[in-house]
Amino acid sequence: MGADGTFSFEAGGAYRPRVAGANVASGRFLVIDPPRRLVFTWGWEEGGMPVPAGSTTAEITLEPTADGTLLRLVHSGLPSPEACAVHEEGWRHYVTRLAALAEGGDPGPDTWMQQPAH
Repeated sequence: MGADGTFSFEAGGAYRPRVAGANVASGRFLVIDPPRRLVFTWGWEEGGMPVPAGSTTAEITLEPTADGTLLRLVHSGLPSPEACAVHEEGWRHYVTRLAALAEGGDPGPDTWMQQPAH
């Protein structure tokens, strides 16, 4: 997810990726428990989205299943139904790309990288 960025993969560590176009997200890792759980704050520094950097929380859990792995993503603290809809679209886009890669496929170029900021 993203073309480039900086990441400090430790509890309390900061991250800052350019996600798509000119959209720059940032936050801090709260919990890193490989390979089961990742919790981090989330928001936008640039790109015009009304969710300030680090103002929401995303939690990703991974659970083994008979068919592979169940990824559960919960993003809490979003300020409006509109913000929820935009973030749901984004998470679906990137989780679908991740699933293709995890299954041994090639998700291809990320067409969102050429889009202007939302």
